[in-house]
Amino acid sequence: MQKLFLLFSGPTAVGKTDFVNRLTDQAPELFAIINGDMGQLYTPLSIGTAKPDWKNQAVAHYLFDVIEKPHNYTVSEYRQAVVQCLEKVWSAGKIPIIVGGSGFYLKSLFFPPQDLDFKYTPEEVVNVNLKNNEQKTPQELWQELYAIDPERATTIHMHDVYRVERALTIWYTTGIKPSEAGPLYTPPGNYIFLHLTREREELYTRINARTKLMIEQGWIDEVKSLSSAWRSFLREKRLIGYPEIIEFLEDSISKQELVESISMQTRAYAKRQETFWKSLKKQLVQSDTEQVYLKHINEVNLTLSNVDLYLKQLLSIVKSLN
Repeated sequence: MQKLFLLFSGPTAVGKTDFVNRLTDQAPELFAIINGDMGQLYTPLSIGTAKPDWKNQAVAHYLFDVIEKPHNYTVSEYRQAVVQCLEKVWSAGKIPIIVGGSGFYLKSLFFPPQDLDFKYTPEEVVNVNLKNNEQKTPQELWQELYAIDPERATTIHMHDVYRVERALTIWYTTGIKPSEAGPLYTPPGNYIFLHLTREREELYTRINARTKLMIEQGWIDEVKSLSSAWRSFLREKRLIGYPEIIEFLEDSISKQELVESISMQTRAYAKRQETFWKSLKKQLVQSDTEQVYLKHINEVNLTLSNVDLYLKQLLSIVKSLN
């Protein structure tokens, strides 16, 4: 069996869970589901992350409720964990479906973060270079980067000192030009990548309705039960809805303001997710020009599509590739 995985992404509230369930219901013995949503990794967060009832499903689920204490789960950690899950599912003779909307996590499947080797240049030389930088103006730092790597320098604003210094540090410590130090296209296997969409008005209506439903289902009580450590963590992470509910519990905003704020922030997040998808799609299309990997990338408008027919055709394709 070739190593094939499916990836279903899309903006929040588009209907990813329903879409994958309608597919797996047709052949539950064929699939396993892997979480691709950052919020659903965290054990105490359920209602606000739209976490599925994954423990009571015929299809095996992975990477749900894996973090019990506040922890910033990095892209590298996610990539490592998801690859382990993929191998486990493939070993069981099944096809993994990754479902989620956390863009940077999903991007890491195709462009894994590189662990650069910071040992090429003696430490004392690096320290001298970094010390010298403290005496330079932003323009001088940028000009130094431009002399080393004009390709990278032209993508950074002259006054963005943090990114300029980060690029220079890569050069000092590795001898690799920053423009050449980016992640390489190395997906863990062949893939079918479907990005789910809806017409904007319908999506926004779904977002507004889902926000109200989550509040009715007990989202406020979920946040109320969290420890102070979790509350501090969620403020820092800015996981949509949770900081706003914390403000509500502190009597900083009214319930109506709470619902309106969460809905507005969620709509803005959905817009950012769509922008991220367009950028990632472009990168994927331009990658693997030698066609080492079998890949299929498509956008499915759930407003306009005959979903049942599409899923029937998708299942047929998957079976033919398995």
